[in-house]
Amino acid sequence: MILYGLIVVIQIALIVHVFYTRRPLWWAGILFFLPLIGGIVYLIVEILPGYGLFRTARKVQSQVIERIDPEREVRAAREALDLADTVGNRIRLAGALAHLGRWTEAEPLFRRSLEGPFADDPTVLMGLAQSLIELDRPQDALVEIAKLRAAGREGADVALLFARAAGSTGDVDGALEAYAFAAPRLPSLEAQARHVVFLRSLGRIGEADQQLADLRNRAARVPPAFADDARAWLALAEAG
Repeated sequence: MILYGLIVVIQIALIVHVFYTRRPLWWAGILFFLPLIGGIVYLIVEILPGYGLFRTARKVQSQVIERIDPEREVRAAREALDLADTVGNRIRLAGALAHLGRWTEAEPLFRRSLEGPFADDPTVLMGLAQSLIELDRPQDALVEIAKLRAAGREGADVALLFARAAGSTGDVDGALEAYAFAAPRLPSLEAQARHVVFLRSLGRIGEADQQLADLRNRAARVPPAFADDARAWLALAEAG
C-alpha cells in the first residue's frame, strides 16, 4: 500500500508538472493511464535532459517524442513559416518533411530557399539534391551536386549523393568510386549498405559479400544510441 501511495503521489506531481510547465497535454493522458511506465518515460524525456543528465538523454527524448508524435516538428515548423515566411523557416520545414520521407513537399521548399545569402548554401543544396534523388530525378540532382562541388564541398556526404545519382544515370565507374570514398568516412552505415546493394545490382556478388561482411562487423560495434539506425542499414544491405 505504501508503494502504491507513493506511485500515486508521484503520478499527481508529474501531471501537475505537465500543466505548470505547459508541456503537451498528451503527457497528462500517458501519466494518468500508465502511471509507472509513463512516469519513467516522462522523467527521461522531459525532466532529466533539463539538468544535463545522461549523455544520450537528448537523443532518447527526440526518439520517444518522434514515436509518439512524428508530426510534431512538421506542425511546429509549419506554424513558424505561417508566421514568418523566412528562408530559415522554409529550411526548417523542408528538413522536417524530408525526415519523414515527404520529398514531394520538401523539394519545392528547399528550392525556394536558394535565395539571397542562401543561394549557394550547402545545407540547402544537399537537401534539394537528396529530394531530387528520392523523387527519381537523378539528372536534376547532379546539377545541384555540381554546384556543391563548385563551392568546394567534396566531402563524403556529397560523395554519397553523387554515387546514388550517378548510379541511377548509368555512370557505374563514377558511382563505384564515390561509394568507395564515402563508405569508410561516414559514421552512418548508409553509404556502405547502398554500396553493397549497388554491387549486387551489377552482378559483382563477390565484392558485395566482402562489403557486407565488413558492414556486419561495423554494425556490431556501433554505440547503443545508434544501434537502430545501424540495424536498418544492415537489413537494407542483406535484403538487397
